[in-house]
Amino acid sequence: MSNSSESSNRRILDAAKTLFAQYGFQRTGMTDIAKAAGMSRPALYLRFDGKQAVFRALAESIKDDALAAATAAWDDARGLADNLLAVILAKDLPLFRLLRASPHGADLMAVDAELTAAIATELDVGFAAILTGRLVALEATGTVALSELGGAATFARTLAMAAAGLKDHAANEPAYIEAVTWLCRVAARAAAISAAGCR
Repeated sequence: MSNSSESSNRRILDAAKTLFAQYGFQRTGMTDIAKAAGMSRPALYLRFDGKQAVFRALAESIKDDALAAATAAWDDARGLADNLLAVILAKDLPLFRLLRASPHGADLMAVDAELTAAIATELDVGFAAILTGRLVALEATGTVALSELGGAATFARTLAMAAAGLKDHAANEPAYIEAVTWLCRVAARAAAISAAGCR
């Protein structure tokens, strides 16, 4: 895909994200998206065959951005708790903000339950893989020991599920960040205690 084509797609998806959040899926039309993206309706239809396709591409883009942000958030100079917090917030905080800022957040998640469930699963699997890779590397250095906690993959999946639950149930952003902070401290402490017990 050319830079021009990528730029056009990014404009379309940014416009769609804003419109879907502001007006909801049902009240947003392809004409609205085209206008907000600065293109004609026929030009938009050359790229997407309908707003369902735009929504699908937007969901994929949000997933890809979340995984890229989570990957980039890890810093070997930080401790485990701070890294876990940074990675989880990099992945989840933008979506938390988007869904909480929109009166249509819940509706957007239900637009195509099968689609959103499949993309959410891809996001969860990808995120658990990122965490697992980092935890395996830490185990190799003796910083953590996770065998008594189910191993790196189980520990990562459990942490990811717990973080997702906090995102879904927190009353507001400060409460969400505080809850994730405590989750990461508890997880890091458990991993450190397990490592100390192995020495």
